[in-house]
Amino acid sequence: MNDLIDVYNDLMARAGASDKDRDLWLAERRTGLTATEIRDLYLRKTTVQQLVDLKLGRRVDSFGGNQYTAWGNTREPVLADVVQSIYPLVQPESRVFHAADDSRRLASPDGAGIVRGELVVVEIKTGKDDIRVGTPAYIAKGYGIQQQWSMRVTGARRSLYVSEQHDSDWQDRGGAYPEPTPMGLVPVMEWVEFDEALVRELDVIATGFLVALDAAVHGEGVAYDDDLDTLAVNLLRFREEEASAKKAKESTWKQLQTSLREQHDELSQESPLARITWRAAGTADVVGEPIVTVDEASLRADHPDVAREFDEANAAVEAALNRAHSAEGAFRELAEKYSTTTPGETHQVSTKESLTVTAVKQKEMKA
Repeated sequence: MNDLIDVYNDLMARAGASDKDRDLWLAERRTGLTATEIRDLYLRKTTVQQLVDLKLGRRVDSFGGNQYTAWGNTREPVLADVVQSIYPLVQPESRVFHAADDSRRLASPDGAGIVRGELVVVEIKTGKDDIRVGTPAYIAKGYGIQQQWSMRVTGARRSLYVSEQHDSDWQDRGGAYPEPTPMGLVPVMEWVEFDEALVRELDVIATGFLVALDAAVHGEGVAYDDDLDTLAVNLLRFREEEASAKKAKESTWKQLQTSLREQHDELSQESPLARITWRAAGTADVVGEPIVTVDEASLRADHPDVAREFDEANAAVEAALNRAHSAEGAFRELAEKYSTTTPGETHQVSTKESLTVTAVKQKEMKA
């Protein structure tokens, strides 16, 4: 228990500015890389150079919020109260937290505390779409990426994801946002576990960005083509997805075979989505190719003249081949004495394109 208290106190010691002092909160977030920013880099919604320019004040973020973010801000404290009513040791949060190993790795979880003897963080989201864990909207918006980065920064290994879907009905009230009351909406609470492999990938992206930021601070430019890097990173991600899909396909194929072997000797079915035809392994009688044999002794006895002519012709062919082989050897031996070597002429030949793309994270992990 004392160890858990130490872990929690260490996290609290790494808390910085609160968004209640928005200017100070934004200033602190500009010093490093936040969960929202690592999400945007991972999903290629922004580039390293664009984010560097934003951090250094060369570019201004034009997004000032909309009715959906305003609704989320209205509902967040309500949902945070719901979380605390279920998990009393989880406190709502509005501060910037710094990672223990690197103060420039930042996250602003919506809550943090202790659940069942573990340090956890909370992420609260509202939206007009179904944004539960694993849905297309959840994946496309990168909410899982944000949660993983928040866990990486805080040291938590579980994240409570609270989502609430709305129907945008406040827009029918002249743009007035309703008071933060439950309104019959039921939030969904789901646990998301720490993904070590994904966080390693995010750490590589973060390190690359911070190196580029430091270089820009010292007047150096980003030492690579950002557009080409975007294409390369997308390619690497597609490779990983392809490999995962292949494993999933092979596993599902084996599961299907096992189920059919256990339940059916033969099956044919068709649904609106798939057709299956199956027959279990067994034995069957198969007629092979006919085998032809020749009674050569009888053939020679009945047709001695033809057999003699055949043997004489074969002997003549074999003798001729032996003479040709001997003559070729003698000719090759003499040809070496009469041969001369002259330099070959230089001429152009066509070459194929060569392109390799390797994940930098793999090199770093070997080091």
